Amino acid sequence: MIVCSCQQVSDYDIELALLDILNEPEAPIPTPGVVYRYMQKRMQCCGCAPLAVDVIYAKVEDLEKRGLVCPFRSFSTRERLMRMRQQRASQKTPAATVEDFEICE
Repeated sequence: MIVCSCQQVSDYDIELALLDILNEPEAPIPTPGVVYRYMQKRMQCCGCAPLAVDVIYAKVEDLEKRGLVCPFRSFSTRERLMRMRQQRASQKTPAATVEDFEICE
């Protein structure tokens, strides 16, 4: 599935990036900005940010279930991503703003 048509980023690209990011010794929270920078990509219109967050969240869960990332690390990451998702859902506007994700530079 294509997540970002501007940069031709697929859910598989995100999965591969997450594998590397989450297995780093001091893994950062895999926000869209972190994932895109890891892939040496840059969001242009930022329209894919909400979908990217959903895909990242789903892929973190899937990687944990498959035993490809440490359960403790993915649990911590999943909790942080859930907080981000709840913040986004509590906003009155249906779409997240760029500032919510700190991704566009």
